[in-house]
Amino acid sequence: MSAVATFSRLLLVSPWSLLVFLIIPLLVVLSVAFHVQLPFAGDARLLLINNVCFALVVAGRLLRYLAFMRKPVRYGTAWWWPRRNLVLAASADEVRTTLGREGYAFTADGRYGEKRDSGYLGTTVMYAGLLILLTVGCWDNLTQFSGVLLDGMGPATSLNKLESYRLVNKGPFASLPASLPRMQIINQYLLDDTYPMGATEVAFISPDGKSEKLLLKPRDPVSIGAYDVYMAKLVFEPQIVIKNRDSATLFDAFVTLHPLVQKRGVYSFYGLFQGNSVGGGVYFQPEKNTLKVVISQGDKKVVTDMVFQADQQVVQGDYILSCAKMGQWSEIHVVHRRHKGMLIIGGVLAVVGLLLRLAIRPQRVWLEEAPEGCSIWASGTETMNALKTKD
Repeated sequence: MSAVATFSRLLLVSPWSLLVFLIIPLLVVLSVAFHVQLPFAGDARLLLINNVCFALVVAGRLLRYLAFMRKPVRYGTAWWWPRRNLVLAASADEVRTTLGREGYAFTADGRYGEKRDSGYLGTTVMYAGLLILLTVGCWDNLTQFSGVLLDGMGPATSLNKLESYRLVNKGPFASLPASLPRMQIINQYLLDDTYPMGATEVAFISPDGKSEKLLLKPRDPVSIGAYDVYMAKLVFEPQIVIKNRDSATLFDAFVTLHPLVQKRGVYSFYGLFQGNSVGGGVYFQPEKNTLKVVISQGDKKVVTDMVFQADQQVVQGDYILSCAKMGQWSEIHVVHRRHKGMLIIGGVLAVVGLLLRLAIRPQRVWLEEAPEGCSIWASGTETMNALKTKD
């Protein structure tokens, strides 16, 4: 028997062999939880291939369990016998007769027998739940679409065009979101007691010109067809220009400022920048348009405050700073909705089936003629108790 055939048969016979498919998902979870780079954890395609193979093996095991559901011998003889051994001073026929009265059924050669139990149904339900979970999860990954765009007040933006998005993640079978309307931002609400994470008022404009106004808030998606649209956060992008005293430009670029989890004094937004010779960070207080720029050059630090649109340029130490313009954006996410209901159903079925399997263990027995009587290998306490009573 070839190595591939042996491994394939092992996957279909031993439930413990399925644990091999949990290695890559476990590495991914550990990598995200502990923020470390582990082998195979960063390859989304490898995770998808692993889950597809897992689903195929689970499907094979489910079909096998369904096919044997009504048979008197359902588990089969397997490859190995239990380590526990009992020798009775009785013939194998007498042992079969005794166990037959207890509800055991035997194979044609009489060497293997088992008793029907509800745990078999539990295993079947577990595999059905796993198959639903894996199939739906794999399909959602194959057809996934998620796009991130930064948009501000102005003309409407088409959500159907890939060029509207700054970042797109799509599965190999994903289609473009051709059913989405255009989106126009009407108002942006800063972080306050009413909107602790900010909010964005938008108008969704359908192809026939109809407009629907909605308020987008973080963690509160709006459903449009098969997609969820939600605001992740407000983002500011000032163009920071840093020159030396000789007017040589040291840094000139937009710096993305994200909301701080906790305010730093009066400042609620912060972003890092790095140039060829200088780097640092920028703090921003949107209520008063106040910027604080921290410049680092080696061990030297220079802190400068400026008011956007009021201070044309500020001289601090050896530097001349200015902020020519600033963008105020809402980070909008467009995500193809996953089938969460089916995932929950599959997960519940898998857990219920597993609990039933653990609560009700299979009662199986292997018989072999011996000089002193009959050698018996059994799994399950009921079998051993029945045989010890006869002994």
